[in-house]
Amino acid sequence: MNGTQYVGAHSFDNLVVNDGAILNRDDLIAIYYHSGYTIKEIIGFMAVRHATAVSERQVHRILRRMNLHRRNNESSLEDIVRVILQELSNTGQNIGYRAMRRRLLTDHDINASSETVRLALSVLDAEGVRARSRHVFRRRHYLNKGPNFAIHIDGWDKLKPYGISIHAAVDGFSRRVVWLKACSSNKKPEYIAHFYMDYVRKINGVPFIVYADKGTENSIVRDLQYALRWNHTDPFQGLSSFMYGSSLRNTRIERFWRNLRSMCGQSWMDLFKSMTEYGILDTTDEVHLQCVRYCFLQLVSKDLEDVVRHWNEHRIRPSRNADGPFGKPDVLYYQPEVFATKDYKMALPGNIDGIVQEYCHTPTANGVCDEFQVVANQGIQRHGLHYPPRSRNEALELFCNIILFVDEIE
Repeated sequence: MNGTQYVGAHSFDNLVVNDGAILNRDDLIAIYYHSGYTIKEIIGFMAVRHATAVSERQVHRILRRMNLHRRNNESSLEDIVRVILQELSNTGQNIGYRAMRRRLLTDHDINASSETVRLALSVLDAEGVRARSRHVFRRRHYLNKGPNFAIHIDGWDKLKPYGISIHAAVDGFSRRVVWLKACSSNKKPEYIAHFYMDYVRKINGVPFIVYADKGTENSIVRDLQYALRWNHTDPFQGLSSFMYGSSLRNTRIERFWRNLRSMCGQSWMDLFKSMTEYGILDTTDEVHLQCVRYCFLQLVSKDLEDVVRHWNEHRIRPSRNADGPFGKPDVLYYQPEVFATKDYKMALPGNIDGIVQEYCHTPTANGVCDEFQVVANQGIQRHGLHYPPRSRNEALELFCNIILFVDEIE
């Protein structure tokens, strides 16, 4: 790679460099190449997302000029092993060698072949390799016409006993994660409505169908979907545009939860469980749960952002045990014409700002009430701590000091 760093500097909704300057054509091509996209996929993104036409020869010429190439450019084995050990000690403890190779490239600017990473993991994480090799599933046949034809929404409650709830939506055709959020509760309809309307505004359209379970948290999303699709003329307009169903019907999002657990969820579960076992965290005490959110919620949210990026950029390989189409979720979502389909989003009926103001509520960044915020700020000032915490160790230290401060003033 050349001297310019592109690690973690982009997203599809706002492709900018870290200092806020708009990226030029060459930098955009370098970012897509650095993320592992093929030349044809890069050409497609430049045309669809940036209204810029480039040829294969131009892309190759730009990459040569920027000294970007993958072959015969592997990083040193020492650097590869060091970063793999770093990932294994955090959220990478449950991912396979293909996902690990992507993390090395996109998060650490470490170039390594699949074979090198596979062999390294077989030595550094032999037990994990054996455990992953035993998981084989057969799944029912699933059909979906194209991007935004159906999105699947659901909540993940594995961290709920520790005060943090997670909610997500997955596009049924591409398997692209369209939102993945951590908040104080995934059972508040106003929060779920906020996630849904934020998505609607981003795509400037309405999904054809929304699948969800029968929880009360989906009631506002259901009514908003009904209203936004009421005047359309297709067979699924109005009341047919939102469908309740069991987890078997909501297969796309249920399948994603397994990946979320391996990509970062299990490591957070282990941390909070250890805090509970050592008597640091009392899950029956609301003050402790508020303190967990205050100290850890933003770190969890950062991990979820990384999960979305890693998942949407990874390649889904053909498999007899899984339904197609296959490829990278971002490519499937943004370039449906390549797969002989189209974007199925429906037109918005008009201005939706009033709907957002009336029915949606944005979750707070740290998930705590105003009273706890005041007490926590006092505890931080007394102990001279840093907020927000930059690592799990800092967050754990912050949690312990705030709880001690609360016990002192009670």
